[in-house]
Amino acid sequence: MLRPLALALTGLLVASACASGPSAEAIAQDRRPATTTTTEPPPEGVFRVRISNASFRPANLTIDLDEIQTIRWVNEDDREYTIISRQRGDDGERLFESPLLGPGDEWEFDFTTLEPAVHRYFMTLGAQTIPGLVDTRPAQ
Repeated sequence: MLRPLALALTGLLVASACASGPSAEAIAQDRRPATTTTTEPPPEGVFRVRISNASFRPANLTIDLDEIQTIRWVNEDDREYTIISRQRGDDGERLFESPLLGPGDEWEFDFTTLEPAVHRYFMTLGAQTIPGLVDTRPAQ
């Protein structure tokens, strides 16, 4: 008696786990899904950095500006973040700062607008600072 019940429950769990797509409620309200997954590669010259589980993936990059000019950050997390460059120079000027990126949002920055260097940036999660780095110096 228990075996048929266990098989029925297993089948129900598998069927519900395999269901994909937006819920009927989301369709009725014409809502955008909370997360977006894409398998489409970024355009030529653009490198995608994912924000997932409160971290940059990858966190440290070395790019050749002849091949990759732009970094596109994609927020795949369920929180909002702002990406901020570390201060440079005596005036403390920020080299770049994104708007607030909600879940599913993207923002990009063209590193050819800056001098080749190690560009450090971060996002915050409460009191914690999550670092990232883009090295655009020519190979030596």
